[in-house]
Amino acid sequence: MSNTELVAELTDICIRQAEIIKAQAFIIEQFGAQVREEEALAAQNRLRELVGDWED
Repeated sequence: MSNTELVAELTDICIRQAEIIKAQAFIIEQFGAQVREEEALAAQNRLRELVGDWED
C-alpha cells in the first residue's frame, strides 16, 4: 500500500469516527434534555404535594 493510499484510508477512518462522535454527542444532548425535563416535572410534582394544585 502506498503512502497516498494509506493517508486516504486513514482520512476515511477519521471522517467516519468523527461522524460517530457527532451522533453520540447528539444522543447525549437529547438524553440530557430528557433528564432535565423529568427532573423539572418531579420538582413540579413535589411542589404540588406541598402547596396543592395552584392551577384553576
